[in-house]
Amino acid sequence: MKTAKDSNEDYHASPGISASGLKMIYKESVKKYLTRKHVETKAMAFGTAVHSAILEPDQFQCEYLVLPKIDRRTTEGKAEYDSYMKISKKKTLLSAEDYNVINEINKNLKKNKLAQYYLKGQTEVSHYGKHNDVDVRVRPDVINKHKDFIADIKTCRNNSPINFSYDVKKYAYHLQAAFYMDMLKINHFRFITVETTYPYNVEVYALSKEKIQEGRQAWQQAFRDYQMYLETGVKTSYNWHTYANDGSYLI
Repeated sequence: MKTAKDSNEDYHASPGISASGLKMIYKESVKKYLTRKHVETKAMAFGTAVHSAILEPDQFQCEYLVLPKIDRRTTEGKAEYDSYMKISKKKTLLSAEDYNVINEINKNLKKNKLAQYYLKGQTEVSHYGKHNDVDVRVRPDVINKHKDFIADIKTCRNNSPINFSYDVKKYAYHLQAAFYMDMLKINHFRFITVETTYPYNVEVYALSKEKIQEGRQAWQQAFRDYQMYLETGVKTSYNWHTYANDGSYLI
């Protein structure tokens, strides 16, 4: 695969199916994927900031501006706020509260030797290639080809084993892991999970061989549905195969 140290925006604007696209097809349908509209939630924006602070701290300082608490009801407060607005035109504003949370997360990351091990490698590098003549793209948070691993940072409110295993199923993280491993020919994948609520716990997770195989089957099924659309124009409906006698979905 070809690699590029491009921006996250350039990566998402590039052609090719990605893990996030395959996850949507797997969890929902090709039709939903093709009609999607990107809406960035507050949690997603905070997750992006956490990724930037951990993986590219120098760039984080250039791209984000911390906005302190300002009483905009006063004349002085209005003036101070306006001054921040003027200097923030090319930066993303980050509240002082969110910035403090990111600092706490970083403190705990530095104490976690296993997480530090899996943070060592190339960060935020885009990979572009083809699978079965279909354009694909992947952008791992961390890849270390010499030590044969990929690492991905996940923010969550609670990263206990029970809660994160639920997140793996809910968000199809196992699909992402298997897709990245298969496309990049890497044998090991780790999730570095960081809590966004006190005490901002940090844990590292691996997926079982059975879960990786489930993820492999998931991305391959989603990929087949997407490839069929490219070849025939057929937009498959929800990825479900059990129905009641009257044709309703059986769950």
